[in-house]
Amino acid sequence: MNSIKRAPLLLKFGLILLVVLIATGAQAGTDETPEYDLFQNPEGYGLLLFPKGVASSELETFIHSLDFKLVDSGRTAMRFGEKKENLTYMMPRDVQEKHNMTKFIILQVLAGGKGILVGIFEQRYGLTLPPKIFSLDEVEQNIPKTLDLFRAQDGQQKT
Repeated sequence: MNSIKRAPLLLKFGLILLVVLIATGAQAGTDETPEYDLFQNPEGYGLLLFPKGVASSELETFIHSLDFKLVDSGRTAMRFGEKKENLTYMMPRDVQEKHNMTKFIILQVLAGGKGILVGIFEQRYGLTLPPKIFSLDEVEQNIPKTLDLFRAQDGQQKT
């Protein structure tokens, strides 16, 4: 019975992983991982955008409008969330620690403008990967809501 309940979860996980690998152009036998840009706002929340150089000017303008500043760039690393429940590309752990980020949003821009995959990393709750491809409009609506949730968890108001 327990394995029956896990089957849809494993299927979703496998589908998300497949989309991630296809969308980033990963090829068997290569060590290349996508490059990322890491942004941070004055509150210390992060936004990781990859692959580098693929985001539309509208998405980049939106990111800057939320007071996020570029703080790091480099090669992504495939990592689990804190609870080992999900897996995606993100910045290496040492980069996360260097910027003291315990909460951040991951945006993976799909090739050909087909949409954006979103991940939410929160140290206490782990890594959330919704099984949906979002449009730019949906991302613009939901990122401020996610930041408000981060603020509420930290007991602060929007600055």
